[in-house]
Amino acid sequence: MYEPEDTDSGRRAAHVVAWLSARDEVENALREPLGGLPSQQDETASRMAAVLQATALGLGPDAAAAWAGVPDRVLHNWLEKDAVFAAAVTSAGELATTHGAHLPGKVTAAQLRVVVIAISRGETWPVAARLAGLSTHQYRKLWGASPAMVALVNAARSVRPRKLKHLAAPAHRRLWPAYADRKSYRLVRRDDPPAAPGTSEAD
Repeated sequence: MYEPEDTDSGRRAAHVVAWLSARDEVENALREPLGGLPSQQDETASRMAAVLQATALGLGPDAAAAWAGVPDRVLHNWLEKDAVFAAAVTSAGELATTHGAHLPGKVTAAQLRVVVIAISRGETWPVAARLAGLSTHQYRKLWGASPAMVALVNAARSVRPRKLKHLAAPAHRRLWPAYADRKSYRLVRRDDPPAAPGTSEAD
């Protein structure tokens, strides 16, 4: 029986999950000297950049959306309506293919990051694995062979929203995560609409 909370693996896993969960807090702290809330344009650019990073590491669109912290429908909308962004995503995917970022049958750290993110947001392990592009066999094999994998999953379960904590298994037990749905929201400062052609700001 694993007890990851008492091991180096458990402590590292808790640190990793805390780091992944602190992204918005870090970005808010960095923007505070600039006036607080990010603009809608800045927020979109930041999330698009995260999607490109995830894609360059061999992740598919839905996994990249989870990595970047945006709903998959929002990502697909960007891809449909922003030709420059769509071209950049295609190029990032070609980069991943060229450099072997995700070879068939190979499990990557990027995939495990998506698994951890998804589970920490309340997904079941099958949903999280599928989102990351892992088969049930691959997930179970990692779970059975790696105490570090168990530690990461348990740490991810431990940071679920408060209302879900009664569903999470104790950290020392090797049980599958429970399911719950969760929606998240992020405050941004709305951008001013672009000026109509032939008008000035003074108008």
